[in-house]
Amino acid sequence: MDLSVPIEGVNVEVKRNLLVVRSERPLKTLSSAVFNGGLREANIIVNCQVPKDYDHADPQGYLRCAIRKAGFPPDRAVGMMTAVNIKNAAIATKRHGDLTVSSIVTAGLTNAIRVGEIIFDKKVGTINVILLIDSDLTNGCMVDALKTAIEAKTVALRELDVRSSVSFEPASGTSTDSIVVACTGRGRKFKYAGTATEIGGLIGASVIEAVKDAIRRQDGIISNRPLINRLMERGITLEDLMDAALELFQPHPGIETREKAMRMLRRGFEEALSDVNVAALVISGLRLEEDGRYGLIPGLKSENFRRDPLFLLADEILGMAIAKYIAGTRGLFEFVRFDKMKPGILKRLGPVLDDVICGIIAGVSSNAYSAALEKK
Repeated sequence: MDLSVPIEGVNVEVKRNLLVVRSERPLKTLSSAVFNGGLREANIIVNCQVPKDYDHADPQGYLRCAIRKAGFPPDRAVGMMTAVNIKNAAIATKRHGDLTVSSIVTAGLTNAIRVGEIIFDKKVGTINVILLIDSDLTNGCMVDALKTAIEAKTVALRELDVRSSVSFEPASGTSTDSIVVACTGRGRKFKYAGTATEIGGLIGASVIEAVKDAIRRQDGIISNRPLINRLMERGITLEDLMDAALELFQPHPGIETREKAMRMLRRGFEEALSDVNVAALVISGLRLEEDGRYGLIPGLKSENFRRDPLFLLADEILGMAIAKYIAGTRGLFEFVRFDKMKPGILKRLGPVLDDVICGIIAGVSSNAYSAALEKK
């Protein structure tokens, strides 16, 4: 694990349960850190790993004690906390001319959330960002840099299609995110660090790369992860598909029992969900469902979309296309049967998603019956 950053006088190391950024000269910091947050000078920035069942009554006191035990003066330190494995930290550095920006990120998504939601069941997991800038930023510019970094974090989550653990909507972060912006105070002086500035561009690129890499290291989430993972992140499991298919099961020559049907269906779903064309069609449906909820389909208001109006045919067209691709013309007949009865999970899905998932179930079910016949 390479923890080096190309900023003179600044070192990064893991010491016990701490990820430590140590600077020879004081850094100007602006942060939402648990310990010594706000605007202050510090020589030490700490990201402290705590147990997953951590429930300390005094987190500031806990951090003060951890920092002191590590041999650092608490009054010169800023501290954050995470239940993420700090050895899964990611570092991304961007440089242009005399400007250097490094982002150090730890990330866990078990409590991913969309801003504006209310969490009742608190879980562990957080995204902690330490942004190091080798230049001289005004106080206002520090705020600008923090803003740009938070925007970049959200972009990274959007590009990975991270979903809220509460609503399955696109996540904007987790419920316990923390960020520290630190500058060395040397070199060029900057007043602005928004997205239109040179330094803002470096901040954005650095944070996006580091957040994505940290998520990959901790949770194994990558852009082109399997389709079943994308469905599970929206509350749709393979078992849900199986249950819906089996709800309309009819004994058939070659597939006389539910146990045999289960084996054939499972193989069929695994095969269909690993097909890149099925994935492309389903992802199209996921996006259409989301755009419909947000009122982004031209000529169709959000409230009307949710009523699944009769004039909206794209959902059935997409569902039938999936069923036909998987099982040919026979799949279309099975789609009609499942779409009419709406077994299992199909009852609770949205106007587009119910037809998309119906197309998968119908195609796989049709293939199972056809394969059973061919063996007789």
